[in-house]
Amino acid sequence: MNLDDTKAGNAEAYRFTPVLRSAGRLQELPAVVVSGRRRARADHRQQALQPASGYIPPYRTLYARNRKDSINYHVSIAYSPWMEHASLVLMREQRDCCRMEILGVEPLIADLAVNSPFKVPQEQIAVSQVETMIPQEQINVPQVIEERRETVTDHRKMKNTPECVPCAECTAMVTYLTPEMETLKHRSESATLYIDYPTGIYDVRRDFHNNRSELEKLDSLMRPLTKGNLASISDISICGYASPDGTYKDNEILASNRARCFKEYMCATYVPGHGLYKVSSVPEDWDGLVELLKQHPMKHGDEVLSLIARVGIFEGREKQLMDMYGGTVYRELLKDYFPQLRRIRVTVGYEARAFNIEEAASLIYTHPRLLSLQEMYRVAAFYRPGTEQYREVYEIAAYHFPDDALANINAASAVIMAGDPISARQYLDKVADDPRAWNDFGVLAYLEGDRKKAEEWFRKALA
Repeated sequence: MNLDDTKAGNAEAYRFTPVLRSAGRLQELPAVVVSGRRRARADHRQQALQPASGYIPPYRTLYARNRKDSINYHVSIAYSPWMEHASLVLMREQRDCCRMEILGVEPLIADLAVNSPFKVPQEQIAVSQVETMIPQEQINVPQVIEERRETVTDHRKMKNTPECVPCAECTAMVTYLTPEMETLKHRSESATLYIDYPTGIYDVRRDFHNNRSELEKLDSLMRPLTKGNLASISDISICGYASPDGTYKDNEILASNRARCFKEYMCATYVPGHGLYKVSSVPEDWDGLVELLKQHPMKHGDEVLSLIARVGIFEGREKQLMDMYGGTVYRELLKDYFPQLRRIRVTVGYEARAFNIEEAASLIYTHPRLLSLQEMYRVAAFYRPGTEQYREVYEIAAYHFPDDALANINAASAVIMAGDPISARQYLDKVADDPRAWNDFGVLAYLEGDRKKAEEWFRKALA
């Protein structure tokens, strides 16, 4: 940090705090403080007499006199999976005798892109083994840093809700369900790609316009399926779509040729074997346009939808759209909607193999979609119930199996144990009609102080 432009008066201080941010979470690192002597004494006295909750001692405090203008900042902290694609920002604050003012938040690194160091659970490594692997002088002892969630308080929810602090009695009451063994882990995943082509060309050119970033979507889908013997691909479907502008015949040729050439690209890049592929095309994607108009309404959109429903493709539908309101509607469709219809849709069917506990522990943070619920829950057994890691495994499971009642009930139980009633209710509301969830509804009501409601749920669950 170069701080040569930072001059603090005797009664003021400047704080420079690096912060990790990702997916609604914050982790502040120790701040570097440039302070006047009087301000520093006052801050020290206040912390001694009235200690602040979650106080993190400064990394270094620099005073006006005899200070270095440049320091090397190095802090070690415990890794958590949410940090993998966290951003690093620098929060700048100024404090005087009466107030603290945020001067700005500057982005330093948009994406840390940390490779997960998680290979086997740390509890499996004895301290003596660690000490023999790492020379004593190289061991960096992580500072104790408080991690917190970045949330916006909803006062409507919090007004009459007591603080939810799970006790041992309550955590023993939550429901954990055992999933059935998934013998055949058949999966299907899709990617939608918007590929640009030179005029009159159908071949896929990775370096043309924005194609590289689009094809990276396909890379991330195909890489774990083609590397490392993790899964076997059973089928690949490729569909080429064209927008309604232009003649139907031209669009038919366009969509068909692009789908066919994309198959050749996938054969050469990822998986050879023409028998795996099924290629199709949609010359004019009117169904896609209808879905877009429903998701993103436009002015006169209802009239456009009505016209599409009444008039056939070969009965002058496009001509009537061109004439609507002097062409203004069609020009808007041409500019904002039709480009989203020109795409390639790739769907890959595959079967993931069975994984042992060590493999599952690594894959749950890199390729969780390859795991079964049972494999995920084996990883959770490495952690103490109520910890952030324990909760995280169950939430990953619920995210990747969003329609599975068992996954949502178990995730609710895990977040109840972590003291998060709001998230627990979100999981339980998805499965409110499932009798297996009623016990957790009772525990949640009990934790929130509503004994009467808790009794109702418990009796309902008991029955």
